[in-house]
Amino acid sequence: MIIPIAWVLGGAALAWALWCGVSAIVDQAPTYHHRLALLVIEVVALVQALLAVVLLVVQGGRGAGAVAEIVGYLIALVVALPIGAALAHQERTRYGSVVLAIAGVTLAVLVLRTTQVWEATRV
Repeated sequence: MIIPIAWVLGGAALAWALWCGVSAIVDQAPTYHHRLALLVIEVVALVQALLAVVLLVVQGGRGAGAVAEIVGYLIALVVALPIGAALAHQERTRYGSVVLAIAGVTLAVLVLRTTQVWEATRV
């Protein structure tokens, strides 16, 4: 896992969640720009997850439990935003923005937790 990318990803997810939260407060449904930002953040999350899996294989040395935990977090990290987007697509009111804000905060927490486990189990 590339730690600087993780921090950028977490910060971007929080900023996006704040934007979606403000949109919900002003009674705005998710827009094209919200979804475009979601797509960019998801691409960064996918790149980070792929790099982390490659590093897990190349570096080795971590216990099976740690690897399973990291892979579980990486899977959750990759699916959090698409699930939020699917739920928000069904709710085309301001509450769709609330769902996206929750998905953004969830992604930021997953990035933080994955980083903590990655650092704690470093070889």
